Amino acid sequence: METSAQVPVASAIWAVEQVAAELRETYLGVAAAMVLLDRVGAGCPHPALRLARRCGEDALDLAGEVDQQVTDGVRRLRVAAGHIEPGTIGGLVEVLDSVGSRWSAAADRIRQLPARVTAAGQQLRDALPDGTPPTGPAQPGEPTAEQRRHDTRPTAQQARHDTETTARQWQHAAEQLDLMVESRTSAVAALASYTGGLSGTQPKTR
Repeated sequence: METSAQVPVASAIWAVEQVAAELRETYLGVAAAMVLLDRVGAGCPHPALRLARRCGEDALDLAGEVDQQVTDGVRRLRVAAGHIEPGTIGGLVEVLDSVGSRWSAAADRIRQLPARVTAAGQQLRDALPDGTPPTGPAQPGEPTAEQRRHDTRPTAQQARHDTETTARQWQHAAEQLDLMVESRTSAVAALASYTGGLSGTQPKTR
């Protein structure tokens, strides 16, 4: 049963935990917005865009610091109130194992994606017509060179170029996904090695 002195503390903990939860949701939104900004502003040297990216990165760093401070404070109060035991090596290993499991699951999911992107790129290539459109004098019934200059619709040659460019970009995206899998796998192995050393056991095979 909580004493009258513990009630305000519990209320304060609850209030700050709600703030932390909202902060994490907002963090995800800011991170997603940063991805979009990087996508549309890639290669643009305009100072305003550089400032926006830098401010966004600062906001994410500050959000991470705030979350850490809030979490540390909540844990300290709970330990002082006897609600949880101080952290142990076993508890740390359990948390790190959980993180490793989530990363491993993410790697398994991402591992299926490159083949799908590559297949879509191949589908684009297969749809390309054989050969290139003729570039000689216009035949009867065909548009003249002057008419083609004023025609803003994409030519078959331009369509081929756009399709091939897109297919190459998608192949690059598939390669980047493969790198993501390697990164996640390496991270999982590093965590397993660390937790194995903490607990005195061999790293788990994932």
